[in-house]
Amino acid sequence: MTASSHLLFAVITPPDAVREFSFAHPELLFLLLLVPLLLLLRRRSGSATCVIHPSIRFAASELSRPATLAGRLGPILMSLAAACLIVALAQPRWLNHFEEKTVKCIDIMVACDLSGSMGEEDMSITAQDPYGRRIRRTVDRLTAAKFVINNFIDGRPHDRVGLVAFAGKAKSCSPLTLDHTLVRYILEHFYLGDRFRPGYIREQGTAIGTAIVSAALRLRDPEDVGEKGDQGLPENERAKSKVIILVTDGVSNMGSISPQDAAREAAKLGIKIFPIGIGQDRRLSQYTANINSIDEESLKEIAAITGGQYYRASSGNELMKAFSDIDRLEKSDIKQRAVTTVRELFYWPLALGCLLLALSILLRSLRPAPAP
Repeated sequence: MTASSHLLFAVITPPDAVREFSFAHPELLFLLLLVPLLLLLRRRSGSATCVIHPSIRFAASELSRPATLAGRLGPILMSLAAACLIVALAQPRWLNHFEEKTVKCIDIMVACDLSGSMGEEDMSITAQDPYGRRIRRTVDRLTAAKFVINNFIDGRPHDRVGLVAFAGKAKSCSPLTLDHTLVRYILEHFYLGDRFRPGYIREQGTAIGTAIVSAALRLRDPEDVGEKGDQGLPENERAKSKVIILVTDGVSNMGSISPQDAAREAAKLGIKIFPIGIGQDRRLSQYTANINSIDEESLKEIAAITGGQYYRASSGNELMKAFSDIDRLEKSDIKQRAVTTVRELFYWPLALGCLLLALSILLRSLRPAPAP
């Protein structure tokens, strides 16, 4: 089984690109260390020269030439021009990194059984303790289901996910949304009743047919019922693959519609159903050998009607494997492309260096030449 061939392609582009300043040839910046060195060497006095003459009073006016502003600024401007040209050679630039992803959107509704039998502690899961060590512990069926569903949602960041809880009746807990943090928060607060308080859903029993209808209503397209608009997305961006994952441990004994009839209506809307029978099969005695606590025949029929697949999970690892198989069968294909645009900035230090160089040459030309 493969994902539907009618999946819609949508392009997701981050609103802001990652901007980064860099040099194409940063190693050339080491040449800047030579600029102050040249200034220091220029101020050192050279070898002394002299002219032997009985009197030099006739040359006094030539020897007392005062220093000029042009004479002091010329070498400084020349050094700054050299520094600017070195920076220009290093080629400064802005890098803008864009990432485009093309994904196939899939809408997934998870219907979780909250009947009293989900409190049976017969599931073992492997998790990590606060110290990062992998430990194996026995938990109730609901805890195992919440743990695995949470990991499944984490693995599908680009798909819209919704939640339906059911026992004697169904309750739509979360619409289809990309806010998976909200979905996980709602899932974490699923609980079963006890003698001190009622459960998350007060009505006892297992209404599988009602749960399927409730989930299918969240997955339907507006044109299927003559409506306008969509559930949060424009018409040209609606996902065409629609999936219901049904997690239950019992037999449908409540609700006004049978699971098979609900599955047929869902199939008309192009919805696939993947039922998962959770929990160990406990037979009371040899007289109940033909009685299964999970109505596997009905769940298999539901899957066959809609083109899905039935899974049996009698342990936490098998439940993980079931969700892993569904994840592989209904996987969102992602095509990722990284785009990097370059904005060159070298012409700014190059222009400044040329300007300083021209100014330095001009000042040196205005400085009078020394007398011979």
